[in-house]
Amino acid sequence: MANLERALSENVEGNFFVDSSCINCGVSRHYAPELFGDTGRYSFVKKQPQNEREVLEAQQALLACPVASIGTKEKLNLTSAIDSFPIRMAEGVYLNGFNHRNSYGAHSYFVKSDKGNWLIDSPRFIPHLVKKFEEMGGIRYIFLSHRDDVCDAERYAGHFGSTRIIHQLELDAQPDAEMVLEGEETQRIDSAEIHFTPGHTQGHLVMLWNKKYLFTGDHFAWKSDINMFGSFRNACWYSWQKQIESVQLMEAFEEVEWVFPGHGKWGRVSAKQFPEIIRESVKWMINVK
Repeated sequence: MANLERALSENVEGNFFVDSSCINCGVSRHYAPELFGDTGRYSFVKKQPQNEREVLEAQQALLACPVASIGTKEKLNLTSAIDSFPIRMAEGVYLNGFNHRNSYGAHSYFVKSDKGNWLIDSPRFIPHLVKKFEEMGGIRYIFLSHRDDVCDAERYAGHFGSTRIIHQLELDAQPDAEMVLEGEETQRIDSAEIHFTPGHTQGHLVMLWNKKYLFTGDHFAWKSDINMFGSFRNACWYSWQKQIESVQLMEAFEEVEWVFPGHGKWGRVSAKQFPEIIRESVKWMINVK
């Protein structure tokens, strides 16, 4: 729970505040970019919410914060904000919220399918999400992009009888996973294409759904600091050169309309523009030291 005595001096005066337990994962700025800013070390409240939409966004950020560093001076009724999760982002695609501290606050997603629903990486295992997932038809597959974001996947798999999918090079993070991918070949399951994209970690995967929705884990995201899509040089744990090569391969994803990352901001893509976005991203990555 956020502590008012540890509230950051950068917060503007008002009900919402961020305290010094913030890990600067960026989650608050993704949910409410008009309200939360970045000091370089912490997120902070740069503007207090002024209307119903902004209040909801602030409350969603509070609930999604993985370390509970967002608080309020006055007690809130969070019922509407809790009920808003999972948030519909696109046709059949939902943002789960309730980010997990063990993944440094990475986002996770839920995908509806007539052949069985998917969980993309893992949020916190909480009764609200369990109930919502049950109402939406359960979880058949849990796609795990890499070792960093598995979090409570084992608990969700146990509750729903789900099949966890992970690459063999990441298996020590989920040693009892039900489906282990090997090598570099693309795997196709239902409307999913699972592609091998080493770089951030050795066995990182991305998932392309219906050719339109790209779930990128920690591989690729909208980067607000440079106002373009790219990857995170300071969070590349295996090989930056391999990551550049893996990003370049995504030029073939011509029909992508949305990028849904674990870390970084999600972003919409204009029709047929994704190959050019990839080319520009690769140019930028090559010049990053």
